[in-house]
Amino acid sequence: MSQKLYDSLLNSHRGLMNGSLRDVILPAILGKETDEMLYWIGKDVARQFPVGSLEDLQLITRQLGFGELSLQKKTTTSQQWKLSGPIVQERIKQNGEQTSFGLEIGFIAQEIEFQLMTVAEAELSERKKDCIFIEVKNDPQNKADSEQTELITFLDLHNRRSANDKKQDN
Repeated sequence: MSQKLYDSLLNSHRGLMNGSLRDVILPAILGKETDEMLYWIGKDVARQFPVGSLEDLQLITRQLGFGELSLQKKTTTSQQWKLSGPIVQERIKQNGEQTSFGLEIGFIAQEIEFQLMTVAEAELSERKKDCIFIEVKNDPQNKADSEQTELITFLDLHNRRSANDKKQDN
């Protein structure tokens, strides 16, 4: 690891451990197959954290440190999502076109598949210097073979603290 890479990870929003694991160690292990393997790993991670709404998907995406997720466009067969924020911007700045977002893309594809109960696949549709766009395509005629799991209830700690503060004020 170079001094420049070390300094950038140490001072990033991701931190040295997460940044090294995500953008140094996994690509070193997976090599040329990094994007594809991380896509399937992302789908597996989503199976551990199934959510029932788009709002919960945005929350868990932020909590997992993937970035800020926002729905840009939605039709019956596709959705366009924007993934942005300091973490995404730092990762793109550090590795440019080499930055793999396979983990995030697979995660989002699986979560949408759970919600729509139809097969869904996703791909990076556009990369900018501070964000990426992910297109999720689904086939309403092709029902998903995903096993039904218990949906997770997630806490938004920022909002939870605000609610607790309000209770104390009363």
